[in-house]
Amino acid sequence: MKARAAKTARRAPRNRGRDLQRVTAILQQYADRGVFRGFSSAPARDGKAAFKIVWHRNQTFDLIVDTRRATMSFPALLRDFDASMTRELSVFVASRQSKDLPEHRRVDPKKAVLRCSRRAGDAGLTLALKSGDAEYGIRKLIHLVHEIFLTFLSEGRYYEYQVKTFDLDPDHL
Repeated sequence: MKARAAKTARRAPRNRGRDLQRVTAILQQYADRGVFRGFSSAPARDGKAAFKIVWHRNQTFDLIVDTRRATMSFPALLRDFDASMTRELSVFVASRQSKDLPEHRRVDPKKAVLRCSRRAGDAGLTLALKSGDAEYGIRKLIHLVHEIFLTFLSEGRYYEYQVKTFDLDPDHL
């Protein structure tokens, strides 16, 4: 039993490294296809990597991938987002794990847990992997963020928020 545990412990850092390489490659593919307007990564350290992504409304987003904790998060996904808006976002995010959604649009609750948070007035989003499948996690997280900007924020209540936060011309929203 001890030999197996030692073998697993030795193998884990290499798996974390492979997971980070795979996540970086997937994010680079999105950037190469023009999904992101900009993309950069800082050197990984202790199974943790930080990425900067220029994406929706030309905003820069920080993405933190922590393979030790098996989490991927956008700590400040929506800036200046009040508490009631964050609660509504949490409801929307939870609905993305519903069996009522087609499988390709759903985040399987057996594979990952989604959590919204609010810190210093910004709403964050974290995906915690249960399955250990980093590719599944990063693809689902990117798709969910895309859906938040295209669906959730497009609903009536967030019109003024978008105009103010993203400095948009209200006649061309």
